[in-house]
Amino acid sequence: MIRRIAEVLDAWVTQTNLEAQAEGMRRLPPCHIRVLGQMALLEAGSRLSLLATNDVDVYADYEYPIEVEFKRLLSLEGKELDPVGHEIWMPRETEYVHLFKGRFIRLSVADSDAVLISKAARAPDKNRSLLTEYLAGGASQRFLSLATKYKVDLERFL
Repeated sequence: MIRRIAEVLDAWVTQTNLEAQAEGMRRLPPCHIRVLGQMALLEAGSRLSLLATNDVDVYADYEYPIEVEFKRLLSLEGKELDPVGHEIWMPRETEYVHLFKGRFIRLSVADSDAVLISKAARAPDKNRSLLTEYLAGGASQRFLSLATKYKVDLERFL
């Protein structure tokens, strides 16, 4: 779903920039949208039991008109851009998997280990069942290393 939105958004920016150029106006620059949180887990195809979420958390370097159109496109899918999603803490080691690269829009999702560490470190009570399920299924070595580095008490989820 989010990839399709990025494709439509890229076409919109392309058209907007063509019109701006024809009118001698300033064009919108390219941007990178990084999807975080539960939406990143959903887009990565996680096998965890994820609750349906309407919020989309992102780090993005877009300009305001692109943000407005992105919000509009999300709302057409019943989703909402979280106004404080950019405040989410993510570990420095977060890797972003590219889902779409258009002419003006690049879209990536945060890797699952980093998203889960973020949830465990900053909102453990809210994400208890998700993290318990993940650990019961066998956590990755990378997740365990990040948990050690960021002093996440994994025993609270057992």
